Amino acid sequence: MAEELDVEIVEAKLLSNAEAWKLLKKAIDKVMEREGSIPMLLSKTLDYLSKFSKIDPESASALREILEKYDLKQETIVMIMNICPKTIDELRTLLELEEQVIETETAQEIIESIKPYCKE
Repeated sequence: MAEELDVEIVEAKLLSNAEAWKLLKKAIDKVMEREGSIPMLLSKTLDYLSKFSKIDPESASALREILEKYDLKQETIVMIMNICPKTIDELRTLLELEEQVIETETAQEIIESIKPYCKE
């Protein structure tokens, strides 16, 4: 039977994989300090987030700030951070949720802005 965690939800926010990794790592460190071990689910989740994060957790907040300047929905920002599109066509697919049309020049600017943050 799975062990239950005593957790209080303080805030609900859409997070990229890298942002989730950073928060989970902090929580795991606290649990580890307090109990000496962590539940397998937390360990596996942290491993998954580590493998599938395309940006460095330490620079995730900076990238989020850059993307927020384009007045994109939070869902779109998270998808861009998780996928790191390399072309305008890839980006356009992620912009489907937007109620505004993003000009090609702006789309190219977004691509160029995220390049330094995305892992190869």
